[in-house]
Amino acid sequence: MNNKEPLNSKPIYNDPVPIFTDIKEMKKYFNTALQFDKERQSVILKSIGDAVIATDLDANVILMNAIAENLTGWKLEEAENKPIKEVFRIINKLTREETESPVESVLKTGKKLLLAPDTVLISRDEKNEYSISDSCAPILDTKGNIMGVVLVFRDVSKQREEEALKEKITADLVQRNKDHEHFDNIISHDLRGPVSNILSLTSLVNDKDLEEGERKFIMNALTTSAERLDEVIVDLNLILSLGKQLNEKKELVHFSKLVSDIQVSIRNILEKEQANFKIDFSRVDEMFTIKGYMYSIFYNLISNSIKYRRPHVPLEITVESDLVDEKISLTFKDNGLGVDLEKSGNDLFGLYKRFHTDKAEGKGMGLYMVKMQVEKLGGKISVKSTVNQGTEFTILLLP
Repeated sequence: MNNKEPLNSKPIYNDPVPIFTDIKEMKKYFNTALQFDKERQSVILKSIGDAVIATDLDANVILMNAIAENLTGWKLEEAENKPIKEVFRIINKLTREETESPVESVLKTGKKLLLAPDTVLISRDEKNEYSISDSCAPILDTKGNIMGVVLVFRDVSKQREEEALKEKITADLVQRNKDHEHFDNIISHDLRGPVSNILSLTSLVNDKDLEEGERKFIMNALTTSAERLDEVIVDLNLILSLGKQLNEKKELVHFSKLVSDIQVSIRNILEKEQANFKIDFSRVDEMFTIKGYMYSIFYNLISNSIKYRRPHVPLEITVESDLVDEKISLTFKDNGLGVDLEKSGNDLFGLYKRFHTDKAEGKGMGLYMVKMQVEKLGGKISVKSTVNQGTEFTILLLP
């Protein structure tokens, strides 16, 4: 072929490519070349184990194999010449937002592209979703000119589920070890103390030489120790009940609804303290999880901000979400009393640990429960705090 030959003649795939002065003529030429070789490529596509879709320079579908037809729900004769973004619909698993087709990016840059691991393919009837592993690359002629784009992908839903299951089993084992440590600490410190006091006081109360005042003092101390023992047992039952909640069915939980429900439940306190909320769940507002756990986490952290507010300073509470490395990030921030983390950081999430005993009532269960619940959901919690400036808790959860 030479430059004098008409553009509507059928070029041979390996022929030298003519020089064009018009981009429309170039597209027409390469599209014709792709169509000419369509039959040969179709035979090759049938032997490939992955789903394959090829497009022309206008990002319209020209070829697809049977596996791609099964996953997308489109037949080749239906999809042919349709825009790739209509046939190959993908969304972000976490945000549920539709993602731009990688074909357009490859056509712009001429470079190979890999999809993010959290990409999900939506079938034509929107009844099926597939986690996919994807590669998108330009189709080049012998001169290195782009003739179209080829999209190669496979269904990795089962693989992702197996990976998630392995991670869950590992996390469960780690959590069980942590639970044993927690219970050992409770038994060795929080239960043994009241029991030892009761045993000692019981031996004293039977002393016949005791004066009435001394006997009354011992009985009061005995009552206090018994009440403390009862509190620890109640708390221990509460902690043990967390494991049972893990068997509860997960459901779609909206963070904005949780905050709204909590605000209603403590409306009188919020009005009294004149708390100002800044709520932002624009990035992520939902996840499948155990609702009871999430409500308790939100409630305890918001309540903590109210309990440890600074006197005569308008209370500001910020609750927001984000996506960080494919994880859901929840941030709870206030401008309250704060905590000296260098001094008390190691005990912040400890059972029965309190740091502002003169400012608010409580027995040091809230943050302990929050940490346990977060970890049982497979997440992590961290804290930043400065005395008299406020505290910020950050929770990272796998969706």
